[in-house]
Amino acid sequence: MAMESALLHPVGRLETPYQDKFGVPRQPGLVPSARGRLVLEADYRREEALRGLEEFSHLWLVFLFDGVGEEEVGLTVRPPRLGGNEKLGVFATRSPFRPNRIGMSACRLLGIEWDSSDSPTLLLAGVDLVNGTAVLDVKPYLPYADCLAEARSGLAPQAPSRLPVQIAGEAETSWAKVSVPEQAVILETLSLDARPAFHETDGRTYYLKVFDYDVAWQVKAGECVVKGIRKLRGECNSG
Repeated sequence: MAMESALLHPVGRLETPYQDKFGVPRQPGLVPSARGRLVLEADYRREEALRGLEEFSHLWLVFLFDGVGEEEVGLTVRPPRLGGNEKLGVFATRSPFRPNRIGMSACRLLGIEWDSSDSPTLLLAGVDLVNGTAVLDVKPYLPYADCLAEARSGLAPQAPSRLPVQIAGEAETSWAKVSVPEQAVILETLSLDARPAFHETDGRTYYLKVFDYDVAWQVKAGECVVKGIRKLRGECNSG
């Protein structure tokens, strides 16, 4: 008898800088500075499960879009890369609003952490997932099989264009309190212009929840401007 349903259990949860789905890079690798940490469930937190993994530079993460409700799943979606005005079949997109809410991301493996209280954990770069995302499986990336020179993508043939990012004068004091590695992630993320496609008016304020910050930003005359930064918890840095 054919299998009609399957019960899947996460192998771990991903820790990332992104605290909310708005502003998360829409594909892996677009923000190389964005690092993640895969904390495995107790059953898989064993050396034998990871033996040989450090021989690979990149991994596939098979994960669950667990922030998407079942009522949001549909057969057609409006991809942001196409301006949000054109409908495509869900299977022709990487939309999170999928029948089984399963996604895949190819991330760089920086190494395996062995000396923390929840080790072993996987240290990753180029993550494009919300903090706390459930990971269903981990597979090694095989260049000879996974990188296909003849592959084509007619609907999104090139990487998205980027905006220059500037720090407004009123935000400079707050910006100076952000660490250099965190600044790199924020700048790379904002350059991707996370605005919904139907928001075309310049000057509207948006907020990126990243690390422990809420970053206020606008797009004006073709560039992204950071208007203010405040702490999500504890003392505020107001710009």
